[in-house]
Amino acid sequence: MTERIRLYAEATHREDIYSAPCPVEYDRYDVLEPDCIKTAIRLSKYLANQPVLLDHDRRLLGCIRFDGSVPSNLFPRIGHTRFYEVCDEFYKKPAENLCTFEWQHSTPSYALVLENGFEGMKEKIEESKKANADEPEKLEFLESLRIMCDGIIAWAERNAKECEKAVENEENAERKAELLRMAKIIRRVPRFKAESFREAVQTVAFCFHFLSDSIGTPDRYLYKYYIDDINNGIITKEEAKEILQELFIVLQGYTSYKAMQHSRGGESHFAIGGYTEDGEDGYNELSDLIVDSLMEVPLYIPQLSLRWTKKTPREVFRKILDCERKDKNKRFAFVSDEPRIKAFINRAGIPKEIAYDYTMVGCNEPALQGGIWMGGNTTNIARSLERMMTEGENELLKCSDFASVWELYKKYLCEDLDRIMWYCNKFNYARSKDDNVLSSLMIKGCIESGKSVTKGGGLRLAGFNIMGMTCVIDSLAIIEQFVFDEKRTDMKTLLNALKSDWEGYEELRHEIFAKGKFFGNNYEESNKIARDFTSAIGDHLDGKTGLFDMKFLVGCLTGYHPHYAWFGQSTMATPDGRHRGDAFMVGAGQVLGKDREGLTALLASVAQMDPTGVLNGPFVCNVNIEAELMLNDEYFEKTVDLFESYFKMGGLHFQLNYVTKETLLEARKNPEAHSSLRVRVSGFSEYFNKLQEEIQDDIISRTDRKR
Repeated sequence: MTERIRLYAEATHREDIYSAPCPVEYDRYDVLEPDCIKTAIRLSKYLANQPVLLDHDRRLLGCIRFDGSVPSNLFPRIGHTRFYEVCDEFYKKPAENLCTFEWQHSTPSYALVLENGFEGMKEKIEESKKANADEPEKLEFLESLRIMCDGIIAWAERNAKECEKAVENEENAERKAELLRMAKIIRRVPRFKAESFREAVQTVAFCFHFLSDSIGTPDRYLYKYYIDDINNGIITKEEAKEILQELFIVLQGYTSYKAMQHSRGGESHFAIGGYTEDGEDGYNELSDLIVDSLMEVPLYIPQLSLRWTKKTPREVFRKILDCERKDKNKRFAFVSDEPRIKAFINRAGIPKEIAYDYTMVGCNEPALQGGIWMGGNTTNIARSLERMMTEGENELLKCSDFASVWELYKKYLCEDLDRIMWYCNKFNYARSKDDNVLSSLMIKGCIESGKSVTKGGGLRLAGFNIMGMTCVIDSLAIIEQFVFDEKRTDMKTLLNALKSDWEGYEELRHEIFAKGKFFGNNYEESNKIARDFTSAIGDHLDGKTGLFDMKFLVGCLTGYHPHYAWFGQSTMATPDGRHRGDAFMVGAGQVLGKDREGLTALLASVAQMDPTGVLNGPFVCNVNIEAELMLNDEYFEKTVDLFESYFKMGGLHFQLNYVTKETLLEARKNPEAHSSLRVRVSGFSEYFNKLQEEIQDDIISRTDRKR
């Protein structure tokens, strides 16, 4: 890491490396135009009036923030007024103890811009105008995209001119030469297609501000520029590393150092490796350089997932796990391509050539490259269990075997799934009331369809997250074991215990914790219920489509907010021993010491829980292991083998913490003494003492996995 990069990276933690937005006075006659054209005109004027940043000896140009005066960046939904109407009513505010409105993640197609430039994209827009000549609304939207292209090109030219102007007052010959090179590059890209690695990374840095979420799969779309420049002696490996590190600084700096999210990696998340279109593993020399570059810079953002394949060399998997154990900022997670690509093709109906090109975004949502994850809501799947035990109490008491209980439960599960899909569609319809011109330019399909990404014009995946999944599986397992198989109690007694929140039934609850065949122990009984549960969801969703003809995938993570605690607060006691109001656990796995058979058994249960592939939305498996398993070199090699075996068994994701429960409790009691303690949460990392109490509780409740 060069001194320039070190100082620049450190600056992001104490100051804004972006200027505050400069207010713009728009022409009142703009309101006479169609909404999308008005937006494009005003965005272009906004860009024309923002300051060009050349401080910090920066070499990547185009850093800009939007002020909300006009709809712009899709990820934070800046200026999307109709979005915020619904957000105010339903975001972090559960409806019917079933659904909350949720954010959406996406990634632009940087390859689209790199290979065409905005001049080439204007040609695509003209082609689409001819194809949609008889549809006035689409023609208006396409014209707005053309105007936006010209506004972006003009913004790049302004950056070039400011570089040239700065040369006049620059005394340092080296910096003068650098400014002239920067001017030359930014005058070419992103107006025209990139022809070098420097131009390609500048294009990514410039366009990131128009959709400031994930940078997708940079080891793929940047590879040809990197390898050509290396082979032709145009750039050295160390120069390429410095360019990448400045890109990471741009990503970190976009989130203000004063913002809550500043130290949370979920603000930008990308992926490396994974299958290529020809079925080979895509980890390459650039993947390696990206990892090495990220490891050197003291940043929280971005975070990175390795996409593992059956062809991923063990030394690659080992290297990324080794980086994970050495990375004090906890930026690494791991996902498997095998189940996810299969689900994209078979469940979501995505063509194979598109399905292989996905990335991880946000907290751990999947998005197709140049597409959006249209997750509509986070939901309480345990409500179906509660409804069975309250509304369906009389029917439940008549059940003579577990098979009849299961059929009764499926009735309530399917009813709640229908209600969840209803909310998902309503929320996405509300989002569609806003047109997006800026980010839609870089979402595949928007130009061809002549429609905004918010209106389903682009490449998309849909689905929802479920909270309380393990609670449902465990509760059904306890009913089968305690009421029917072992007859340790009867249904009436169990229901009375739940109504009284276990008061007076403490002995039964203790027996459940001591003898229960909970999920995560590789017991066939609970494993089968887990498989039946996910299959029931998959079967019910088969053939159903949501708004914009989207098929549903399901996830099990929570983001920055403790939805699992909010839903738990309003849910009665459950047969797994949970008290009324207790939070659910996050993701797939187990907590509270219920997984007694060790780490191998836990991973085996998780790996086989989803035979239909429906849980290939935003999925997280949190694993808290004994530190020695990662930090002791001898044990570490066995840990590498263990998690590689987990993926080979069908596992989808894992992320690690290796801090003891005692340390976490001490950190809560004495936060100043543990100010540097960082943990993986639900697809992102954060300082433990910056987390809400409910999220801290979830991390503390995770079982320490021993050798």
